[in-house]
Amino acid sequence: MTKQVAKVCMVPDLYARQDSNFFFLSGSDLAWNLLGSHNEGLLAASEVAKQLTYLRMKTNKKLFVDAQSGFGNPLNTYFTVKELEHYGADVVLVNDQKYPSNTIKPQKDQFYSFAGRVKAAVDANSEDGCKVWVKLDCFNDYGNDGLQKRLSTAAKLGATGALLNGVPNEVVKKLDVNLKLGLVNPQSLDCPSNVEYLFG
Repeated sequence: MTKQVAKVCMVPDLYARQDSNFFFLSGSDLAWNLLGSHNEGLLAASEVAKQLTYLRMKTNKKLFVDAQSGFGNPLNTYFTVKELEHYGADVVLVNDQKYPSNTIKPQKDQFYSFAGRVKAAVDANSEDGCKVWVKLDCFNDYGNDGLQKRLSTAAKLGATGALLNGVPNEVVKKLDVNLKLGLVNPQSLDCPSNVEYLFG
């Protein structure tokens, strides 16, 4: 059965969506609330960590946190993951975009740069209750083969899940990968059976 993950940004969102058992702190939504722009590339990692602290103080439910493109190179990614897991993230999401990230106009990063950030994120992950996922935003740039390559590499490097953004359901159904899967911005409400989480 697919689990619904509610987007939250501020503490009142937790109360408005208290029927949900899973929450997602999105960089794009946080940028909108703090800066009036959906461009999460304008945020610093410390701003995300600070907001996460407020949310964690008010809920013990599972929190997925957007670490964007690691806020820079693999070294930045390493310390970002350390900080986010310290402040209570249950799942840290590292995306496949160039730094700085922009969900409205995503730009695909080079494959080896993405892999380097995933490796750094997994190496940084030391809290038993925290997992590293990848967030794949650039499917339109690399297609089916590129998607499968990124998922397989993420699994080999130690990521435990993947959030797929805007990937068609017929593609998702055919994926062969040993990762938990989530969907954000699905192209239809007919959720594939291999998807565990639906972000909305």
